[in-house]
Amino acid sequence: MSTNKPNKPKQVSWFNGCGGRIGVVVGQTGEHAYIGMALRHDEDADVEHILLYGAKFPLAAALLLPVSKSYPSEES
Repeated sequence: MSTNKPNKPKQVSWFNGCGGRIGVVVGQTGEHAYIGMALRHDEDADVEHILLYGAKFPLAAALLLPVSKSYPSEES
């Protein structure tokens, strides 16, 4: 399994799908969002897993989705 570049979450949108919850995660940086299944019993752990191993999702489309949870901005 390949991994994506390290990133911190900016927001996540959760949806009920066939077989479980599906998350679309927008990172603090990057040109893509990531989509994946919720596999753990901890929402934040699911978000981290989707950022690392999720499939690329168009960023413009992800920004149009309703936000389920926002994360604080990363200050440099």
